[in-house]
Amino acid sequence: MEFKKNSAKFFFLIFLLFLQFSLYAQIFPEHPRLIIGIVVDGLQEKHIDLLWNRFDANGLKKIIEKGATCENMEYNIVSAGNASDIATVMTGTTPYYHGVTGNNFFSRKLGNIQSVIFDENEPGIGTKQTVSAHQLLASTITDELMLTYPKQSKTYAIAINAEDAIMLGGHTANSAIWFDDINMKWVTTSYYTDGLAASADEMNVNGQINQYASSAWEPMYSVNTYLFPSASENKKNGFQYFPNSKRKSSNLPILKNTPTANALVADLALKIFEKENLGQDAYPDMLLLQFNVKTPYEKTFSLKTAEKEDMYLRLDKDLQYLFQKIDSRIGLSNTLIFILGNQTSSHTPMELGENKIPAGYFNGRRSMALLNTYLMVLYGQERWVEGYYGKNIFLNRQKIEEKKINLQEIQQVVADFMLEFEGIQSAYTSYQIVNLTDPSNREMSKLRNSFQKNSKGDVVITLLPGWLELDDENNPVGESNAVVSSTPVYFYGWNIEPKRITATHSVIDIAPTICEILRLPYPNAATGKPIEEIINK
Repeated sequence: MEFKKNSAKFFFLIFLLFLQFSLYAQIFPEHPRLIIGIVVDGLQEKHIDLLWNRFDANGLKKIIEKGATCENMEYNIVSAGNASDIATVMTGTTPYYHGVTGNNFFSRKLGNIQSVIFDENEPGIGTKQTVSAHQLLASTITDELMLTYPKQSKTYAIAINAEDAIMLGGHTANSAIWFDDINMKWVTTSYYTDGLAASADEMNVNGQINQYASSAWEPMYSVNTYLFPSASENKKNGFQYFPNSKRKSSNLPILKNTPTANALVADLALKIFEKENLGQDAYPDMLLLQFNVKTPYEKTFSLKTAEKEDMYLRLDKDLQYLFQKIDSRIGLSNTLIFILGNQTSSHTPMELGENKIPAGYFNGRRSMALLNTYLMVLYGQERWVEGYYGKNIFLNRQKIEEKKINLQEIQQVVADFMLEFEGIQSAYTSYQIVNLTDPSNREMSKLRNSFQKNSKGDVVITLLPGWLELDDENNPVGESNAVVSSTPVYFYGWNIEPKRITATHSVIDIAPTICEILRLPYPNAATGKPIEEIINK
């Protein structure tokens, strides 16, 4: 009899354990414990191919060989800076919905160019910059994660630049951190609940950053083993740069275009991973990182110098070390990693021109004076052009209304006149873009996707193949002018099977794919679709 009682108790306990496990499985569905998203500024698949035999076995090579590669991942938006590219990836939709058309935009209200992250109401922490994600009008993958598991999941974004950090962090990250290369420290904004992560603050005060910045960047291997010569004058002895040295054309250091910036990001990422215990409970966490493979003073986007080669090889080492540490603590099988690049042309206009291929640089602001003079001849002595930025021309709506000029008429006059400028491929009025009826026109579709009511111009221009736009400080406004702009995308880790996906996908498909894997709601403006080859085994 006693035996039967004990047996009954035993089976009852087994039943309770089974019930508890079933409930746990329902509450906490199977998913990766940590998601690592990596954006590499300047990443190109052809560079990976060229350096394939030089990469270590457990770095990028492991991610690509044992993961899934999307070979044809297109950006279906106008290239206007990393902020727009990253926002598009993280929201799963285009600027038409998420609102971020570029790193900057022309504000009709203020009459000048504004940073897309500027926010006077959010004081900086460690910086005078007042910034936030308030111009990002849609939710992101990170937002959906934090809303699904409030005060349980954690998200940290670490980047070289502020725009990248904030677009990666979205609205609800615990902290979005970027590097201030003037004061040589990590900084953030009060917009995020946790402020500056403790690990970043520790690096700021312990002298580690200055040690990084003052260490010379030299070839990691013998310069004779590199595929390409150095860009420096003393090519035989390789190269030597000091990350804290100033650029030739400004007071800013070159640090952000050296491997030091990547090493700092990777170091802080590891510190936060360990200190915040990321990926160590039932609630998934996110760690979002931005790296860079663009070198100081580079004149081409191609892989043609030992410096750029060394940037890739050192980044490979940094990633390998980071992945090994994560693997030893939680296992890469419990981690989902995705890596992609921003929009970058294969060649610069300078490189094309040197090879007798038509190309050039376009400065829109300089052409606006001629446009305004032409409009004064037609419509009278007024300031008809209110502003210009990022291929968008803004007309003086108030004067047009006062003079009772037909808006569509003057827009068309401007569009026709702009076609006379060297480097202009086409010009469209806002009416034409909004009323696009032919989705097969890829050029106009990209314009439509990047046309947002808060920053739209009256006329939008496009450039000829091989041309890039420069601002008044000779900085590129977007780094790709291709009709079809693509990036390699690599998935690795949790339930990802090795495969090469040749079907064409858009970067707006990345967010729905990750949401499917995590069983999260899609971002609230997502128009992309899950990549079936990833989510279906």
